[in-house]
Amino acid sequence: MRPLRILPILCCFTLLGCEDFFDCLIAREPSIANKEFPIATVGNYYEVSLNSEIKNEPRDNDYDYFFEVSGLPEGMGYSVDYRRLYIEGTPTESGFYRVNVRLDVDGPFRNGFENEDERLCNYSTSKTYILEVE
Repeated sequence: MRPLRILPILCCFTLLGCEDFFDCLIAREPSIANKEFPIATVGNYYEVSLNSEIKNEPRDNDYDYFFEVSGLPEGMGYSVDYRRLYIEGTPTESGFYRVNVRLDVDGPFRNGFENEDERLCNYSTSKTYILEVE
């Protein structure tokens, strides 16, 4: 009976578009850090940073990282330093904000790694954080 339990899992990987079951079993994909944001205060400068990487990819420095952030309160924005995202600014209104972060990666191009066997299972990810402003 045990061999039949793995059949649905194999079907899911096939239907989800992964080229090779074993490549997706050890997922090589972008990841944004799990983090609880500290509480911000209206009228005071605030900054928090998030690290990103490509899990199970030793050459994750050879990829280009592109971030998109939405849901920030008025007075706040973001900046990027390669694989690190900074959310910063001076919030002007209190409340709870759902900050959505999307990460897309592209590459690697710098060292010519264009081999099909070296593709990622996913090239994007997103995460939602809660920012409380008092």
